[in-house]
Amino acid sequence: MSARRRTATLEGMTNNNDPAVAAARLGDELKSIAGRMSAVSADFEAFTASLARESETPQDADAPPVAATGPQPAPQPEPEPQPQPEPQPHLQYATVPPTVGTPFTRQPFGPQSYGVPSYAPQPYPPPPYGPPSYAPRPFPAPPATPAPSLGKRLSDAAERGLVGRVLAAVGVAITLIGIVLLLVLAAQAGLLRPELRVAGGAVFAAALVGVGSRVGRRPEKRPGAVALVATGVAAALLDVLAATAIYGWLPESAALVAGALIGGGGLWSAHRWDSQALALMVSVPLLVFAPVVAGGVDELLVCFMLTYAAATLWLQAGRDWTPLFVVNTVATTLPMTVFVVIGDGPAWFLAVTALTGLALALCSAIMLAPASSRAVVLGLTSVAAAIPLPMIAGQWTAGAGSSTAVIGLGAVLFVVAAVATRGPASVPFVCRVVWLAAGAVLISMALGVALDASTISLGFLAGAVIMGLAARWADDLRGAVRIAATVFAGLGLSSLLETGGAQQLLYPGGLSDSVHATLLVGSLLGLAATMVLAREWGTAAPSRAQQIWLIGGLIGLWLTTELCVGVAGVATGGSTTGFRAGHLAATLVWFGSAAAALMWARRLQGASRTLTLATGLSVIAAAVAKLFLFDLAALDGMFRVIAFIVAGLVLLSLGVAYAQRFTSEEPAH
Repeated sequence: MSARRRTATLEGMTNNNDPAVAAARLGDELKSIAGRMSAVSADFEAFTASLARESETPQDADAPPVAATGPQPAPQPEPEPQPQPEPQPHLQYATVPPTVGTPFTRQPFGPQSYGVPSYAPQPYPPPPYGPPSYAPRPFPAPPATPAPSLGKRLSDAAERGLVGRVLAAVGVAITLIGIVLLLVLAAQAGLLRPELRVAGGAVFAAALVGVGSRVGRRPEKRPGAVALVATGVAAALLDVLAATAIYGWLPESAALVAGALIGGGGLWSAHRWDSQALALMVSVPLLVFAPVVAGGVDELLVCFMLTYAAATLWLQAGRDWTPLFVVNTVATTLPMTVFVVIGDGPAWFLAVTALTGLALALCSAIMLAPASSRAVVLGLTSVAAAIPLPMIAGQWTAGAGSSTAVIGLGAVLFVVAAVATRGPASVPFVCRVVWLAAGAVLISMALGVALDASTISLGFLAGAVIMGLAARWADDLRGAVRIAATVFAGLGLSSLLETGGAQQLLYPGGLSDSVHATLLVGSLLGLAATMVLAREWGTAAPSRAQQIWLIGGLIGLWLTTELCVGVAGVATGGSTTGFRAGHLAATLVWFGSAAAALMWARRLQGASRTLTLATGLSVIAAAVAKLFLFDLAALDGMFRVIAFIVAGLVLLSLGVAYAQRFTSEEPAH
């Protein structure tokens, strides 16, 4: 279009006095201005968002350009509505810059007559790796709380009552030291009359107990009352012990009764106030100062401590007072152990008191176990009460029988305590397992005392058979009994091999008839133990039963060889002929066992068949190796002939059987 024509068109539009045309033109211009303002507003918002690194990114909008005079911008996506100014009543003349493009064409009137020209902002590229991430702004660490001062800590301890309890415990110790000095050193120095010392100690103890009981009526003053009562009870016990051991005014039986009454009755306050500290402040000083007052460890002290522990047993029922149980057990076991080491007392007295102390410890543990939170400590502490038993057996002069009886009775106590306390609301399982293990250890000690090195294997194997049979009725202890039986069987088989089992298989003669008999009986017991334990372990682990029985079978082959050679040795007096006959029988048993395993494998499937087949072939290989490497040189005459012929017939039979099976399983063509 030429310049003249454009000018004429503009002049026609300008000189057009039609109000509707002017209003439409003004509305078009206002809409264009509003669209541009929306574009500017959108650009500013996008710019602000990019500066603030917000997580939301501006939406992209792609729209076709709108035909208009001038540049063709893309429409802005959903611009925010802007208030539209009302058209002015007078005419306005728009100056259109000269542009190259489509000429202005008049649009029909209506709400959709004119498009809204707008300029879309340039889209900002999205972050290269997803939404923008914000680095954490470091915050200054809070200032460290200053450690409280010594004065503050002491003040807090005093408010909690710790200072009072510490002072009370120290006061108990110092006061009792003074009582001991009054009863012992004053007597040695000749100060005061004996009646005054003993009576003064008794009056002092009674006063402390009375004052403590009165003060303890109020709970807030009970910590101090506990210290007063504990000091009085301990002083009364030491006073009774001094009246018997130093002055001899009371017979020993009367001293034991008085000690039981004072200990059991005096500690009634500990049970009523539920104060384990009170009982500990009596037991610990008694453990420390009683040997000093008694003038050493003797029968009186041992019995006095046992009586005190038994008299205070009732107040521990239903309480979680494990520390008191530990202290009382040490108070009875330690003097007894020292007395055994000194060796001044008769052995029967030590045996009776040691068994009594063990029974007392087990009863205390059984009473405390349901309420205790430390079952392992209870079990181990009660086991420690059995320490004097083997020491007493080692010093017993009456013979091995009496020593074995003492240790055996201790083992019986442990086993009975472990088995008789089973049930849903009884002693915890771990405590009973500890007792059962202690019983097994004592049984092994008893066997070591009763039997010598040549026969101890019989004791272990017999014990393994008995335990393996008893495991079926052991309920939840079945696994523990099974393990103990396996350990005994292992010890017995090792002892059997060391006793002469290896020599019997390798060399003819050289062993006495008694050793041959021991090996013969040991082989029978070993076969029985192997069979019982294989059944027990197979029942416990059904998925491994096949492997367990195969391992038992291999052990059984060795024991069968020992049995064959042992029978022949006993029958022939250990001659060379008996040695060869025994090995011939053992070789035939090996081949027969391998043949049985291979025939059994034909009926199995999968992994069981593979394992059985491999075991049978291994036994066959071992039997063939024995035949050529040992029997060929060791056997002579008809023994050698019979061994080779029978072995060959067995192998031929197996070959024919497996060949027929293979032929019958071939598919028909």
